[in-house]
Amino acid sequence: MATDTVPQPPYSPELLADLHAGNMPEQLSRRLWPQVRRDPNAMRYLRSLDRVNGDLRALGRDDRIVHPMPAEVTARLERVIDDLVNTPDPSERMATVHRLHPDRANPAATAPMPAVSPFDTGELTATDLDPIETDSDSDDFDGTPREPAPWTARLRWITAVAAAVALVAGAFVAADALRGNDATPMADPAPLRLTGDLSSTTVLSALGRYDVTGPLAARETLTGCLAAAGLDRAILGSRDVIFGGQNAALVLLTGPEAPTITAVVLGTDCTPDDPRLLANADIG
Repeated sequence: MATDTVPQPPYSPELLADLHAGNMPEQLSRRLWPQVRRDPNAMRYLRSLDRVNGDLRALGRDDRIVHPMPAEVTARLERVIDDLVNTPDPSERMATVHRLHPDRANPAATAPMPAVSPFDTGELTATDLDPIETDSDSDDFDGTPREPAPWTARLRWITAVAAAVALVAGAFVAADALRGNDATPMADPAPLRLTGDLSSTTVLSALGRYDVTGPLAARETLTGCLAAAGLDRAILGSRDVIFGGQNAALVLLTGPEAPTITAVVLGTDCTPDDPRLLANADIG
């Protein structure tokens, strides 16, 4: 029977995210929604997604936000997404990212930016999954999951951890604000110098870059070296660095769990037969 093809509870977060985002065929979506609405756990998860979307839209209209995301950062994030779309074996690394259009009706504010954590980006926590009150005073979000319209073209499939791009976007915007937004972007004149703590705002400068030189510039050598070190994951960026007084390569990977990112430092002589893992740390 046709109903046999409809997924049954318990529903995975990936399936619920796709349903919520409108990434399912319309026929399947219509059959699945009634079943999902009868599942309390599924509804809690969908309400948490609506809450995150509402928070992000509210953030876009916040008078305290100084500037839109710098064009250089936007381009690099777009490059990461495009590269991940083309990552081989997508069935193992697929996730959904919601692209929220900025509110064009309201111009960017120029008030000072508040002190925020680079990683305060609305990611889901255990608190977010608690039942949400629906009698909110907000006109934009009432706690009820929205069934997406068929024209939800702003949503894309990508091969990355679900919240990683939002996490990194927050870090870059915060770091850009701390540096000063009037500075003209310039190429680094020399390899980045890293300390042992792998500071998040520092290592994330490799996002969307593929500037490694030498043997590791060959993609197959780099991926082979990472696989030999037990880090066979999607690559988000790489660049030359100096670590512990020696030349090395910094590589950003999808983390072991959403929404983390793994920063890895490899020796320049790293090969699939002899992995030279100098340091690694999970961010987020």
